[in-house]
Amino acid sequence: MTDPRSPSGHPHRQAIDLARFLAAFGIVVAHATVSPRDWVGHLALALFLILTAFLAVQSVARAGGRYGWLRRARRLFLPWVFWSVLYRLLDLAISDDPDRFIPLREPFSLLVGPAVHLWFLPFVILAMILVQPVALWVTDAQRLARALGLLLLGGVGLFWVHGAFILPEPFPQWAFALPLYAYGLLLAPAHRLGRVGWLLAGMAVLSGVMWWVDPQPWPLTALGAALLFELFWRLPLRHPILPWLGSVAFGIYLMHPFFMLFAYKAFGADVGWPLKTAVAFGLSWAATLGIQRLPVLRTMV
Repeated sequence: MTDPRSPSGHPHRQAIDLARFLAAFGIVVAHATVSPRDWVGHLALALFLILTAFLAVQSVARAGGRYGWLRRARRLFLPWVFWSVLYRLLDLAISDDPDRFIPLREPFSLLVGPAVHLWFLPFVILAMILVQPVALWVTDAQRLARALGLLLLGGVGLFWVHGAFILPEPFPQWAFALPLYAYGLLLAPAHRLGRVGWLLAGMAVLSGVMWWVDPQPWPLTALGAALLFELFWRLPLRHPILPWLGSVAFGIYLMHPFFMLFAYKAFGADVGWPLKTAVAFGLSWAATLGIQRLPVLRTMV
């Protein structure tokens, strides 16, 4: 098993792989429970976003300041197209909506695809444009403080939009996601500069302000995810299974709606969320492992 080195010279933090796996599990739980006051899904998604951005900035340091955006965008674009086509065909096959054969009802659907959870892929493709500029510009504490100030100003506005308005998808998801992705981008230089406390304090302010504006569980999940990241970052876990768990998280995220539908069809409309979660998560995990062994399809997960 390879043991890649981080920019700071420390071994690869295998607890981060566990965090990715658990975040995928949390997203499946949230979609199984469908709670109007969801906090599990927001927490899991927030952690997923922070991890994604943080690891992207680390890759810039490993590559000597270069970030191959086009190559990485292609790596996400192909699964987006593949799963969009697959879910579209599934919708045509099982839906009784008379308008299901209309390919485009409104233009924003192009940013989502036929399955709502696919919003994550085009979002990351676009958000990755920020990776190299942040990695190359935020090189000292003064610039980190400026970037954190911009994050707080923009984050309050975007979180407010997420909670206060009914917008077409994927804009509610993007409004929640962008401040957390930006936090993950800044977290990498904050660790290098020894200023993680600044980031945590900023996230506490952002979460606190939004909870005061909208006292529901979801605003606090941003701070919760930031604290969870620091916990996993410091856990001294080492085991060959952990990188393997991290490698299946993306596939589980992509495939779990299909297997949740399978659970619904197999066990009835009143199937409880624990069974629905277990079936969707377990089968998505197994399917990811199977696809990863197929040379033609393994890049789709």
